[in-house]
Amino acid sequence: MKNKHIVSVTVSLLVVLLFTACSTSKVAAPDGSGNVNLKGTWTVQDVSFEGISKNGFKVTVFDDAPYSCFIGSQWNLIASGNGSYTIPSSTGCAAGERTIFWGVQTENGTPVFLFKKLPPGAKPQKITDGFKMTVKSVTANSMVLQDDIYFEGKTIYINYHFSR
Repeated sequence: MKNKHIVSVTVSLLVVLLFTACSTSKVAAPDGSGNVNLKGTWTVQDVSFEGISKNGFKVTVFDDAPYSCFIGSQWNLIASGNGSYTIPSSTGCAAGERTIFWGVQTENGTPVFLFKKLPPGAKPQKITDGFKMTVKSVTANSMVLQDDIYFEGKTIYINYHFSR
C-alpha cells in the first residue's frame, strides 16, 4: 500500500524549490518556550496508531519497510538538509542506512517534516517524490511526527515517537 501523501510530480517540483529556498531545521515548541532545532541524532522509541488498532495491522511505510522496522531506527538530521535513517538489524528487517534530504516547513500554521530518500549518487533536485509528516509535538529531547494514511475509506494516523 502506498502512502497517500507521496508528493505528486508537480507538487514535488515546488517542494524541491521550497526545500532549497525556505526549509529550516527549527520548529516552534508548542509550549511557547522557543524554537527547537531538529538537527542531531534522533531514535524512534515507539510507533502508535490513531484510527486503527496496530494489532494485526501491517503496512509498509516510506516505500521501505513495515512500520515495526522503524522502532529503534536512528535518524541523523544534519543542518544542511542532508541526513539519513538507519534501520537496525535487530528488527529482522532489511537493515542499513538510507540517505535522505529533509527540511521543516509550515503549512497552514502547522510545522511539517518533509523528506525524500536519495538513492546512491542522486541529487535532491532530481528526486521528485517525497514524504511529509506533521510535527505533532516537539521538545529539546523528544518529538512526535504524525503520518496520515488513507486506508479502507478513512484516514488513519501513525505516530513516530522520537527521543534524543
